[in-house]
Amino acid sequence: MTRFAEPQTLDGWSWPPGVPPPVALAETRAGAATIRYPDARAGTADTLLDALRAGSRALAAVPVREVAAALGAAAVRMTERLDDNLAAVAANAGLSPESTRAALAGMADSWTPSALAKLVREEFPAPEALDGFVPSGSRSIRAAGHPLALHLGSGSVPGVTATSLIRALLVKSAVLVKPGAGDVALTVRFAKLARAAHPALASAIAVQYWPGGHRDWDGWERAMFREVGQVVVYGSDEAIESVRARTPARTNLVEHPHRIGVAIVDPARASASAETAAKAVALFDQRGCVNPQLFFLLAAPAEATRWCGELAGELEKLSRTLPPAAPTSGEASAVHQTRGRLALKAAAGEAVRLWSPAHGESLSRTGPPAHVGAPAPAEPPEALGWTVALARVEDFVPGGARTAWVVPASGPEACLAGLATLLDVLPTAGVLQTVGVAGPSLGDAFAEALFDLGVARMVPLDRMPFPEAEWLHDGRRPLGELVRWGERREDA
Repeated sequence: MTRFAEPQTLDGWSWPPGVPPPVALAETRAGAATIRYPDARAGTADTLLDALRAGSRALAAVPVREVAAALGAAAVRMTERLDDNLAAVAANAGLSPESTRAALAGMADSWTPSALAKLVREEFPAPEALDGFVPSGSRSIRAAGHPLALHLGSGSVPGVTATSLIRALLVKSAVLVKPGAGDVALTVRFAKLARAAHPALASAIAVQYWPGGHRDWDGWERAMFREVGQVVVYGSDEAIESVRARTPARTNLVEHPHRIGVAIVDPARASASAETAAKAVALFDQRGCVNPQLFFLLAAPAEATRWCGELAGELEKLSRTLPPAAPTSGEASAVHQTRGRLALKAAAGEAVRLWSPAHGESLSRTGPPAHVGAPAPAEPPEALGWTVALARVEDFVPGGARTAWVVPASGPEACLAGLATLLDVLPTAGVLQTVGVAGPSLGDAFAEALFDLGVARMVPLDRMPFPEAEWLHDGRRPLGELVRWGERREDA
């Protein structure tokens, strides 16, 4: 495989059967792909909604177990033939083919028939409640997704929108999904496979990319917000606030803002902790909330320095087996600024150390790191690679691009204090999603303290990048947040 994906031209829509193709197209760039999508003047909203309404009625009549099996079969077919679409997915996401393959292989484990069946059972002890009223003590209960749903994806991590699509269909919502610009290829591919897996899914799925929040699409978006029963939105605070301001009160709104992943590592009690940490950082090129960006290391400063050297060495190895994609000019500028700022702090005598290919720090597991001097000259984008910074939590700036910030901590209480400081440093509160753990055992009191700080998920570090299907999502049930409930009571 080549290190970087080859350019591709992709269709950014996949509509139900019977919906005429768009009469005019627009284009945008995402990664190494050109995305063609329907022009804002195409006027297809009513036709698309009518097709989805028909699909909703057909989907409602199918037992939920049958829906889960069909979706799982589509996912299996996609992974079995991953190479057929790998180049397009990699180019669209702006990831190397090697990284794309590793990311999709891990993510697809949560889409298998057994994983989806387990998700439904975990969420609904009586899954038949999604098919009709079922007895539950002194009453009968019913659960159902909204007949029409709109899911707005975000970012450039492939597979996120497909997961959102699967969840909507599991609760029997006919759904229009708007992928993030970097997630179009995989979403379109999965939608086509799902349609082929079951006739009731054929008219219940629509995929369409458009530039969210653009003034030319404001009328389209407002019509969708008004006509669907539920809007699920992933994105920045600004994007979510824009959707919230335009969504009618009667439309159920589910919000998933950007979040940060953190890890706690005890190198004395976790084998191969640097290797595990490096892989968790490198997957998806650290673009997801499931990637750790900040590490609290339960070690003295000298041990922390040695561990950072190990982490740098493991990241360098992964730069060859899972090569990072060439960053955009904005990403490259942010990395250069971060490295330059930290290098200047180190040169001024502050307790900061920096490892990166550009700064020439030692990659030896045991040798002392080299002196950090003035910022290195700008290197070509493909040479950015990775960064390890040993610094205070107050210096942390979320940035991704395989950047690992390491903060020595004397014990669990120091980790909690550091996380509290982090929430003060970051521009928005409530941004913690997952804490990955390698080494220490989380007692009840420590877990309670993390929960009080807003942490929604505490898991082993090696499992952090690939949440299982039934794991909580932003502290909520992944299917539970999508359903409405009804009950029927009889006189005793």
